[in-house]
Amino acid sequence: MPEPSVLSARRVALRVSGAALLMAIVKAAVGLATGSIAVLSSALDSAGDTLASFANFVFLTIASKPPDESHPSGHGKAEHLAALLQGAILLGGAVSLGYRAAERIRHPKPIGADMVAVVTMCGSIVATIVITRYMKRNAVSSESSALAADALHYASDIIANIATIAALVLVRFTHNPLFDSIFGVTVACWIAWNSFYLIWGAANDLMDPALPADEVAAIVEAIERADPTVIMYRDLRTRKAAGVRFIEFELCIDRDVSFDRAHDATEAVKAKIRERYPRTIVTVHAEPVDRACEVR
Repeated sequence: MPEPSVLSARRVALRVSGAALLMAIVKAAVGLATGSIAVLSSALDSAGDTLASFANFVFLTIASKPPDESHPSGHGKAEHLAALLQGAILLGGAVSLGYRAAERIRHPKPIGADMVAVVTMCGSIVATIVITRYMKRNAVSSESSALAADALHYASDIIANIATIAALVLVRFTHNPLFDSIFGVTVACWIAWNSFYLIWGAANDLMDPALPADEVAAIVEAIERADPTVIMYRDLRTRKAAGVRFIEFELCIDRDVSFDRAHDATEAVKAKIRERYPRTIVTVHAEPVDRACEVR
């Protein structure tokens, strides 16, 4: 059965994708009615949000599958693929938006920058702030990299929506539609920047980086203080996928103790680590050594 935290992350992703779809529909309707590139660009961004959040749901469903013969370490890396896909979707939307905005700069067209569009975007900002806070809270509780990436994605939308409102206000008071296109290009550049950030982060996660230094220090402390028969450890390797930490090392135990005592010491070390990080798979090889050895 999937862990409760994984199930929670899946529900969050599905709910957020539904909220993003509703915002995309409203913005598209207002953008088409007013002819505003800035509002349409925001609608496109919300459509990308919908796809990205739904992709999160799909990949989190895959990541929740238990280990099997083909994937003995589980399917957790599917969560990092979700973040990678989000970045690709964002980048494609940014390129499309930038092209349309640039064309509008070359061939300006009048737009209806009325209060309906401004109110729509203000409502979008409020909704996006609520969604972002909701996702950040759940990303922390579930330790989900996919939700954390999506939260960053939505946080960038807040800036994009503010830029859209600024464009609409400037057009309304200056009657110059060029501002709409300029802000459209600005939003496209902002989206592209965040897409590169997401892609880089997801690619790094897929390469199995070690856990942060503070977590490694806590693990080392747990190893060294778990049992007096533990002399030292070797070859500590750590990584993380879908909120699950994978820790492997060789545990050097006093060769003068019995097999049963060595087994108890090994289990004590595992329990000490899991006490600090519950969602952890610890793989330990016990090795008998002389007490004269020094901890390294």
